Amino acid sequence: MASSGSITTGQKEGRSVTLSWTLSSQNIANNTSTIAWTLKGSGSASGWVMSGGFKAVINGTTVYSSSTDNRIQLKNGTVVASGSLTIAHNSDGTKSFNLSCEAGVYTYAVSVSASGTHTLNTIPRASSVTATSVNMGSATTITISRASSSFTHTLTYAFGNSTGTITTKTTSTSVSWTPALTLANQIPSTTSGTCTITCDTYNGSSKIGTKTCTLTLTVPSSVKPTISSLTATRVDGSVPAAWGIYVQSKSKATLTINGAAGIYGSTIKSYSISGGGYSGTQSSLTTGFLNSSGTITFTATVTDSRGRTSAAATVSISVIAYSPPSFSSYNSQRCNSGGTLTDDGTYIKGTVSYSFASCSSKNTVTRSTYYRVSGSSTWTNASASFNSGTAFTFGGGKISTETSYEVRYDLKDAFSTISITDIVSTASVVMDFKSGGKGVAVGKVSETDNCFEVSEKWDVKVYGKLLKDYIKEFTGALYPVGSIYMSVKNTNPSTYFGGTWVAWGTGRVPVGVNANDTNFATVEKTGGASTVTLTTAQMPSHTHAKGTLATANAGGHTHDLKNQKASWGTSGGNRVLIDATSGYTAVSNKTTTSAGSHSHTVSGSTAAAGSGSAHNNLQPYITCYMWKRTA
Repeated sequence: MASSGSITTGQKEGRSVTLSWTLSSQNIANNTSTIAWTLKGSGSASGWVMSGGFKAVINGTTVYSSSTDNRIQLKNGTVVASGSLTIAHNSDGTKSFNLSCEAGVYTYAVSVSASGTHTLNTIPRASSVTATSVNMGSATTITISRASSSFTHTLTYAFGNSTGTITTKTTSTSVSWTPALTLANQIPSTTSGTCTITCDTYNGSSKIGTKTCTLTLTVPSSVKPTISSLTATRVDGSVPAAWGIYVQSKSKATLTINGAAGIYGSTIKSYSISGGGYSGTQSSLTTGFLNSSGTITFTATVTDSRGRTSAAATVSISVIAYSPPSFSSYNSQRCNSGGTLTDDGTYIKGTVSYSFASCSSKNTVTRSTYYRVSGSSTWTNASASFNSGTAFTFGGGKISTETSYEVRYDLKDAFSTISITDIVSTASVVMDFKSGGKGVAVGKVSETDNCFEVSEKWDVKVYGKLLKDYIKEFTGALYPVGSIYMSVKNTNPSTYFGGTWVAWGTGRVPVGVNANDTNFATVEKTGGASTVTLTTAQMPSHTHAKGTLATANAGGHTHDLKNQKASWGTSGGNRVLIDATSGYTAVSNKTTTSAGSHSHTVSGSTAAAGSGSAHNNLQPYITCYMWKRTA
């Protein structure tokens, strides 16, 4: 395909003739192309050569012809003739055409000629069509891509044995079509099938082409089981019932599917409840502890005996964020009664920053302060509460300058208590030797025999580097980012090692990554449940023994024999005596064995047992606090 071209004759006396063309326009509706053509001199000669008898033929049409007597001086570039020609394309829009030219160069007879075949750009003809898949009874859009605005289109469909016309000779390029629900009759054994849309393209009354497309028609899933509702009930556990809220890592939830029913004779085959990292296959699910906060949405479905699944029923609960109380900073220093810091003060000035979860103002924290002489066993209650970030003074002037003290700050909320301990050194001196002993101290009073002490206010350098930096580097190597730290104290490890640590694995037991087990194939993947309810399929295969059924032996009772009464007895050889007064002949001496002992066969099923309640699914465990380093 091309939009221009040319042919050139051989040379005579260094002169040739070239017939060239370029595409001027295409008429899509009329399926024609118009080209502009030029016949001119060409070749290598620099002067002119007398020439005449020119002829140019394009697509079978002689577009130019001159007499051999009409000769001209033909130079390189001399335009002999030019014009335009409209060429009709084939019905499919393609077109190849022949062209030729000749001339008498230097002679009166034809001395040079050329011919060739060129192909024009194809003119689009039949319009393409697309449609989106859709449910029966819902509208789909059929889009037509046409080459000319004068084209019209007739759309038809075929689905199974059903056919029909969607629209006739429409000028629109977008057609809305709603497949009838009755088309479902064509696919009785499946829920979807392929529909073919046929687009016939017309130019006026002439049909110029046909194209098709397919789409999937689906039977709506309207015949399915239903659920009236999914409800959630709090399981408070250690959360005070009066709070009336779900608390992160402290509360559970029981989800219940209500009003599940099949339709048109179907029965409920299975249940599904999921959300908050938990899932179950019964009509009720009690989660483990809810480990995330915010809105948690639970979703439930039921599946009936047809394999149709109901629309999802959902219920959302709001879980209030909770984390144990934590200290972010603390500082204890000697001061005087007015709170002014002094190295020989007999009071302690404390400043503590902390945080706790208010649980929507339901939770409160109790703050307590204690102190004792370092190494002693008894704490003294300072009777001093504190506010986060606000300095306060305690000790009542009883803090000896000769002794170091331990100071303990406690935080207690509804669920846990945490403590942090600080050290208040002795009064500051440059150096001190323990009185009556062998201790020595720098920056503080010596308190311990056979010990070299350094005040916590003094830095120690080793080879020009602060000792605390050595320690920091060591702990950073010991606990790099991603490390897990476990402790029975709820103190954030940043207090000891620096860095950023977050509570980790609350309410869960860690398991090593196992690439060969999909349950444990990735790091920090969660799963499992603290309780589980067995399905019938999960119960071990078993049978029920019939046991032994005792029957009365030789007991006195009666049998009807031919509507007569017969008495069993032990006298007279265990006979059966029949009264003959009604015309029957007396039967005598008909001895039975075993004094009438006999057995009865009992049939039927055993009574149901068991409640189907969830059972404990916990392995033996021991609890601790776990933290993960994140920075």
